[in-house]
Amino acid sequence: MEAFIVANMAPIMFASLVVVLLLGYPVAFSLAANGLFFGLLGIELGLLRPELLQALPNRIFGIMGNDTLLAIPF
Repeated sequence: MEAFIVANMAPIMFASLVVVLLLGYPVAFSLAANGLFFGLLGIELGLLRPELLQALPNRIFGIMGNDTLLAIPF
């Protein structure tokens, strides 16, 4: 089963995103939850290193501090 998941990670990720969207969750939350879930799954399966998720807070604050993106909600 583990070899099947490793070999088909992208189609499984896409299918799970479609299912979550069809359940009625907003797109932003669906993408975030799907990415975090499969990121943790990739760490557990040995495909990713845990250090990749440690940079997540820095990326979020970097995006929030972008002056160009501040104009979108306004």
